[in-house]
Amino acid sequence: MKIILSTDFSEENKVLLPYAIDFLKDAGGEIIIFHAYMDNVFVGSNSYPGNMDTDNYFTTEILVELEKNSQRVMLEKTEYLINLIKEEGANNITVRPVLVSGDPEDELIELSKKEKPDLILMGTRGKGGKRFLEGSLVKSVMTKCDVPMLFIPNNYSWRESKEVVYATDFSEYDVETIDRIFNILKTYKPHIHVIHFVEKPDNQDEAIKMEELEQAFLEKEFEGEIHFQLVHTDNAPQALKIFCERNDVSLSSFIAYRKGFFDFIFKEKLDKDAFFNLNIPMLTFKDID
Repeated sequence: MKIILSTDFSEENKVLLPYAIDFLKDAGGEIIIFHAYMDNVFVGSNSYPGNMDTDNYFTTEILVELEKNSQRVMLEKTEYLINLIKEEGANNITVRPVLVSGDPEDELIELSKKEKPDLILMGTRGKGGKRFLEGSLVKSVMTKCDVPMLFIPNNYSWRESKEVVYATDFSEYDVETIDRIFNILKTYKPHIHVIHFVEKPDNQDEAIKMEELEQAFLEKEFEGEIHFQLVHTDNAPQALKIFCERNDVSLSSFIAYRKGFFDFIFKEKLDKDAFFNLNIPMLTFKDID
């Protein structure tokens, strides 16, 4: 198994490390630590004196210094991760740093195409505490990368991804996506709650679709359990939060479509904030072409 761990070198990103190690410690594999150091220029530009033209200010000398500093920090992060792996006794895990200059989104997408990893790990906050999900980076990346992406909230404490909620609007890709969830989380033998929110209790069409989805898994073999449930509510975000709390859900999952994003998937029942406000990891899949 191969994982890309995308980091902006913030302390918050340390929460990603236990996940990367845990996914690999049984079967082994490689962790690629990725950083695009030009990100520091854009994110950190507000630390420079006012009225400064940053386009002219960043001379060759300063960019060279920026690269040197990024190389130094990358070495520190790599050594830190290697030491954590040694503490776990996971000798079957290798670490490879990838440091580039460029736009973080473009470079990450290109790296994923080149390396074809099984999973990409990212945080949901960047430098300065900005929520990635409030900007365009995460939304854009998750709809462009063919690779499954796992986003971990800031200050989240690692725990097994055992109880998983998969929110469906009956996509044609549901069966394949759920199969992929089981495969990624097979170490935990997860219990996947497949849920769909229904506003009208007598909606037989949605009940039939859920039954058909359940039937598709009757003869499948997978490590874990699966449960299908229609949730009757006129407030899907609140119902999602209550469901996750009652079932001790430790990971949410969904398909990220390129057109319309969450509004397209859930027809305004749920938006990105509904999942973000759960404050639990999110496993996303790009729609299948």
